Amino acid sequence: MFITYQILFPLVFMILLLEFIVPKKIRSFLLLALSFFLYYICGTAGFFILPAVGIVSYVVTVAMEKSHSASAKKALLISGITLLIVLMAIYRYTAINKLAPLGLSFFALEAISYISDCYNGKIKAEKNPLYVLLFIAFFPTVISGPIERGGNLIPQFRKLDSASRKELFDINRLCDNAIIIIFGMFVKLVIADRLAILSDHIFTTYYRYGTSVLIIGAVSFGMQLYCDFMAYSHIALGIAGMFDIKIMDNFKAPYMSLSITDFWRRWHISLSSWLKDYIYIPLGGNRKGKLRKYLNTFITFAISGVWHGSGLTFLIWGVLHGLYNMIENILTDIGIMKKNKSNMPFGARFLRATFTFILVDFAWIFFKADSVQHACSYIIQMFTVKDFWILSDMNKFFSLGLGAQELFILIFALMILGGMDLIAYKRDIRIDQWLNIQGPVFRMIFTLAILLYTMVFGLYGEVADPASFYYMSF
Repeated sequence: MFITYQILFPLVFMILLLEFIVPKKIRSFLLLALSFFLYYICGTAGFFILPAVGIVSYVVTVAMEKSHSASAKKALLISGITLLIVLMAIYRYTAINKLAPLGLSFFALEAISYISDCYNGKIKAEKNPLYVLLFIAFFPTVISGPIERGGNLIPQFRKLDSASRKELFDINRLCDNAIIIIFGMFVKLVIADRLAILSDHIFTTYYRYGTSVLIIGAVSFGMQLYCDFMAYSHIALGIAGMFDIKIMDNFKAPYMSLSITDFWRRWHISLSSWLKDYIYIPLGGNRKGKLRKYLNTFITFAISGVWHGSGLTFLIWGVLHGLYNMIENILTDIGIMKKNKSNMPFGARFLRATFTFILVDFAWIFFKADSVQHACSYIIQMFTVKDFWILSDMNKFFSLGLGAQELFILIFALMILGGMDLIAYKRDIRIDQWLNIQGPVFRMIFTLAILLYTMVFGLYGEVADPASFYYMSF
């Protein structure tokens, strides 16, 4: 979040208390006012852009609803989406990108999806501007998603304004969502921020190292990015759940995927589903033959790269994933790769998961590098300079940014995360749902242990800024 962890729970509790006190009909208004206030005090440039995007979304959709002309509706659709795309392009890819408001790429995509869904008749245009503005500005999701849909959130805001106080303060729901937040804080402060120290050190001084260390650097960044963004998504999921607002679960054990296609069903699910619904399918999807399907897949992932940033490194990252998916689709279509993975033996599944992880981590090098030259030099160094001896030299190994104690803390935390991911992968349930099955005693002990581990071993202060999430820069 863009607020510090020291005030996270007190702040959420205070907002819940205010929601409990005020009359039902103004709960959403209060939530909107607090969302704007929190967004404003985080110091974002161009604060006015956030309400402006909400107003544009409301005006365009209501005008489409009232229009009886198909051509006028289409003109409104094109005008609204063009305006939002131009806005993103100006702030992201010109000299004023440092003035871009936080979360622009996320809430602009929400606005585009809302306008498109209204045009296609998936949902009706909301007549109350309050709910549209709140959909765009909802404080748990506004900075880094998940990229939500109006058809999901707006009815829940309306329900919030009619829920009884007993429903609002359902103790079981509050406890479940507190567990989700605590787990998110554990993953961020104990794992992601430690991995950031390791990956930053190696990527900054890559020229000093060879194969072993540079592989560790790439893997560390891949895990750091996952833990950092998954932690944010869990915290957002938990905070929204406190208000009985259900948002998208953005990650489902992506590094256990058996293919790149499966990876994108489990990684940043809100973005991948958005790209599928509003880029891939409008391009024709798989309805116009296999060659067109491959091309549409490639274009979709190239656009994903451009969405992440203006640098050529992001485009290459997107193109790599486009190529991965194209090749995978071709191999599946000609029968070399099995489409049904449920009956695969453990060895085959392990090799598939490992190969998928290697491909994803290779692409992350471009995502992390400051420039294409930096990424290429890193890769060349990784393949040409041998340093396997460093794995037997613990003094050298512990000079990469993390000492022996820090490494032990990290490994133990990764084992816990790995266990939770395995449960999520096999049973498709979140940590709070799994803990409920285990019984109240185990649930309480596990939660307190995770909280204590985070309070004792979490990284705070100048070493790692706990309020800074990697995807906030997008």
